This record gives sequence, structure tokens and C-alpha cells, in this order.
Amino acid sequence: MTYISLEVNCQENFIEIFMAELAEIGFSTFQEKEDGTGLFAFSEENQKIEASLIEELFQQYKSLTTVNYELGTVEKENWNADWEKNYQPIEVEDKILVRADFHPSNPKFPIEIVVTPKMSFGTGHHETTYQMLNLMYDMDLKGTEVLDAGCGTGILAILAAIKEAAKVDAYDIDEWAVENTNENFSLNSIKNSICRVWKGEVQTIPQESIYDLILANINKNILLADIQHLQRHLKKDGFLMLSGFYEYDIQDILNECKKYSLELVNQSVRNQWAALLLKHIK
Repeated sequence: MTYISLEVNCQENFIEIFMAELAEIGFSTFQEKEDGTGLFAFSEENQKIEASLIEELFQQYKSLTTVNYELGTVEKENWNADWEKNYQPIEVEDKILVRADFHPSNPKFPIEIVVTPKMSFGTGHHETTYQMLNLMYDMDLKGTEVLDAGCGTGILAILAAIKEAAKVDAYDIDEWAVENTNENFSLNSIKNSICRVWKGEVQTIPQESIYDLILANINKNILLADIQHLQRHLKKDGFLMLSGFYEYDIQDILNECKKYSLELVNQSVRNQWAALLLKHIK
């Protein structure tokens, strides 16, 4: 499988801004450069991202910062080798350790999640995933039914299973994300009888499926389009946890949620990225 690759050289304080902007035009996976000089963005070739859209995006920022980029393609094996070389464990406060299988275990953390460092989004490095994990840690999920919408590596689904959810469903539009999620289920000894994952979009959620908790760490525009569909699969008094957008986008998300009787219960902000927990009041 071949992916579109984009190397962006920019000031460190613009890295997350460009991640959000590039997600809007179709890039799905991001990796910050270790020295803080920019980022790499990746997307499947079938996304057909127009070069003119990329150029137009960066032209908008020329007066604000120095930025240049190089567009190319990369085979998934090459990308994965680079990702593994740079992958570091993540500590979610003193609660959760997210590590690769080649990192040592650390018994001081109540929960450990092992993630194969492939290019699927959601290793815990990004502020959005970090916040979702942190919010989930404090929830009682024993015996619940959970959906991970746009699962990436499956890290959120894995945490739900570790916290004794009775059923965990997950889906993603990326075939590799589905493959990676299944691998990570196995690495964390998650039973197939509890967790399942499929390739698809929000419309592929089985019509009869309803959940106690739906997790969606996706970019703002997709969330705004998907909330109306996701809420149909929430039980009465069920919860919807959202991230993938900036603090200044919170009100737009809340305005959409209000249409469907979704009330804010909790929220967090980390380095300008936001996460929301909402309850379905019918």
C-alpha cells in the first residue's frame, strides 16, 4: 500500500495548527519531527488530495510564518520503520502507560496499553488521544457497551475493554487502521468475543446497535457531520466523548450537540486541543 506523504518545515508553534488544517483537506496521520522543526503528514493515495489545496493552505499562512513543504509518496513498510525508530512511551498522568512491545513494563501505572507503532492515528502522543484516555480512566465502564468511532490504533477501544466493558465495537475508514487495531487487541490479550472492528464510516454502524459510550476522536468537520448519526446509537443517559478539535471550536461542537439533547458533563483542554464528555438526555 502506498501513502501520500507531506513533509512540512515550519516553526514549532505552528505544528499543531497545520495538523488541524491538513486533517481538514484529507490527511489522516501525523508525526511531529523530534527537533520541533515541522511534521510529516500521510494519507492513502485514494484520498486524491489536490496539490492546489495544499498550496492554497500554506499560502494563507505565508504572512504569519515561514513554511515550506515537499509532497511525495511512501510505502507503508518504510513509514512504519521510521515510526518505530522514533516511538516513545506515553505517560497519561500517573494513570496509564502507553508503550510499544519493545519498551519495558512499569508496575507503577495502574493500566498499561501496548500499541504496535504503526501509522494509525491514536498512540497517545497527541493531546486529543491523551485527553480521551484521561477522561475514560475516571469512568466506570464495567458491563457497558462501547463504540470507538474512527478507532485508529484501537487504543480507546482497548482501554474500554481493560476497564471491563462487556462489548466494544470499533470502525475506521482506513484498512490499515483495522489491521493495526486487531494486532493491538491481540497484544493486549483482548478477546475477540468482546471486541470487534470493521472498515467503514458512521453509516456502517449496525442499525440495531446502541451503546452506553461512544468515543470519537476525529477532526471537527467530520464530527459536525457525524454527531447526528452517532447520537442515534446512544442509549438513554448514554455518553458521547469527542475530541480532535481546538478549544476555539468547542462552541461549534456544543451547538451541534444541543440539537440532539446532548448535554455537556465534562471537558478538558491541553495545549489548545479540547475534549468533551456529553450525556444523552432524551
